[in-house]
Amino acid sequence: MWGNAFLEKWPQDDLYGVKIEWARGLRKLSSKELKAGVDALITLKFAPSLSEFYALCKHSRAVEFTPHAALTDQSRARPEVVAANLSLEREIVAPLAVPRVVTAEWAYKLLMRGSSASGKPLTSGVLRCVTDAISSAAGRRVIDECPNPTLADDYRKIRDTIVENYRTQGLRLWSVQ
Repeated sequence: MWGNAFLEKWPQDDLYGVKIEWARGLRKLSSKELKAGVDALITLKFAPSLSEFYALCKHSRAVEFTPHAALTDQSRARPEVVAANLSLEREIVAPLAVPRVVTAEWAYKLLMRGSSASGKPLTSGVLRCVTDAISSAAGRRVIDECPNPTLADDYRKIRDTIVENYRTQGLRLWSVQ
């Protein structure tokens, strides 16, 4: 198309390095954008630089974009519909505003089950999180507030073992406010 004009842009440079530079510069473009850029080259009277070619690829894409017609429906909702929807929204959001007590019962249940909900073994990261939760004040509170004495005894044995292991290893016990 331009003969040696393209190669003369880099007379002393290593063409391998130029190819690497262009590959890195163009790797974010889709094949559709690259094709649009190549199609636009026919209109140029000179060999483009990397940034000029990139702009050609992006410009062609922008020109091909046809925006959708703007919405023309400007009707307003009736006040009773708005009030009903706001009431429903408040009803849905209300439980999220209630402060919850921090509990670690999930950790006891997970450890007693011995596997994830999908049946896969617990990872070391999950086990560390579980033992941290059980060794915390929230873990103690689960035992204190458990209505089932047998289950509370099982929880106590688990917590005592974990706390003893933490102390043996010199790890700090977690505290949850």
